[in-house]
Amino acid sequence: MNANLVIITINQLKSEIGKVQIMKDAKKKKYKSELDKLYNEYGNVDIPENMKIQYNNLNSKGIELIKELKSSKDKDKLETSVEVYIRYLKASLCDFEGKTNYLRKYITSFLFSSMLFLALSPQFYGFILPVLFFLPIYMGLKGVKKRSISGFYMTMSVVPVALMTSFTWIRYGINAKIDYTGAVKSIVDTGVAQNLAEKLVYIGPLFGCILLIFTSLQLYRGYKSKDLFI
Repeated sequence: MNANLVIITINQLKSEIGKVQIMKDAKKKKYKSELDKLYNEYGNVDIPENMKIQYNNLNSKGIELIKELKSSKDKDKLETSVEVYIRYLKASLCDFEGKTNYLRKYITSFLFSSMLFLALSPQFYGFILPVLFFLPIYMGLKGVKKRSISGFYMTMSVVPVALMTSFTWIRYGINAKIDYTGAVKSIVDTGVAQNLAEKLVYIGPLFGCILLIFTSLQLYRGYKSKDLFI
């Protein structure tokens, strides 16, 4: 099944956006550019029969947005509605093209990044940092499973601190090769037992490297799967 109905709706949306007086020209140009790209992409896609209901819902929401553009005088509400529908168009396109496997890959890399971050960060940053990120990790995971854009942003917030933690452990491993005794002492000073500290000198940097790999994977897969979220 072709996507002619949605293509017509996208064309009407471009026309109506151009007529809205309360929107800034820069916003109109941005929306039209994104819709132009989606117009071309939907022209080359076949809708699977088992996704017919989703396709019809997508088109219905587009028609509702056209009516809103004609009647609403609330600029912020209009811009939000247009942006949400554009995300809906992108996410549905990924569904129709069978690209949802990136969601599973993203969740996998996020889970490994989060677990390693929670395990490795207390040794250098105390327990406050992982505690602060526990709720965003939990809520973010629930959100990405529902393909929520806010959930996606929450999961991506782990990337900077996970990278920081991995670099700290890798740097520690490099320093440990130069001064093994001092490296063990720095861990013991945080309250870790001597025997465990001696093992962490080797294990910590190794897991720091693994954390770096999974965090980099999460960043890459997040970029590849960003259009799946609404």
